[in-house]
Amino acid sequence: MIFVVLGLGGVFFGLGYLITEGNASLLLSGYNTMNSEDQKSFPLKEYLREFKRFHQLFGLGFTSLGLVFYFLDENWLGYHLGITPLLAYLYFYWNTRKYTLQHSRNSKRQFWIGLSVLIAVLGLVVAMLFWSERKNTIVWTDRALTIEGPYGRVIPLEKIDSIKLLDDLPEISSRLHGYSTGSVAKGKFKGPKDVRYHLLLDKPYERVLKISISGEPPILLSLEGVDEVALAELLKNRIIN
Repeated sequence: MIFVVLGLGGVFFGLGYLITEGNASLLLSGYNTMNSEDQKSFPLKEYLREFKRFHQLFGLGFTSLGLVFYFLDENWLGYHLGITPLLAYLYFYWNTRKYTLQHSRNSKRQFWIGLSVLIAVLGLVVAMLFWSERKNTIVWTDRALTIEGPYGRVIPLEKIDSIKLLDDLPEISSRLHGYSTGSVAKGKFKGPKDVRYHLLLDKPYERVLKISISGEPPILLSLEGVDEVALAELLKNRIIN
């Protein structure tokens, strides 16, 4: 996670230098859709000055705050990665509204559309983060094991190929779809050589239950309130019977 923080911080900082007067007509969102007359009357130099200053400060601030969360409480790092950039760009978007609201009717319309989209995305990310933090629960039926909650699964007993308790988690190289912080990793992940996993982990964990399923990525499970050793024995007994 620390490399993600450093990488994103570098990207945000570098954006302040990426867009210049020479390439703004291609790279600067909003400006690149203006007609030539609107572009001539737009105060591009002043806007780019604020654009550069914002990204310099944001890149440094994002990295510094991320490092603080990483060393003090990694649980907050996931919230920081998802929410802080959206809040920062909402601030910048609103703070530079003078350049668009006073320019042209089309620019005003684009401003309000863009602001609405940012607010909607922020609301969606916050809701997603809180949804992902809910606890998973185990529910049994005669023919299936159901894991309810975020990224839960219904596992038909007849499709289980093997059950194994692991002392260590297999190497995970990237997240395909899901959520991960210092305390949670849930969703679809990928390991070396494109090996896929479905993770349902509440950290820290002592043992990880690996449930291999026919035709699907194996589930790696270690949930708060669940005894993985007892669950493994119960699954084996159910499958045998």
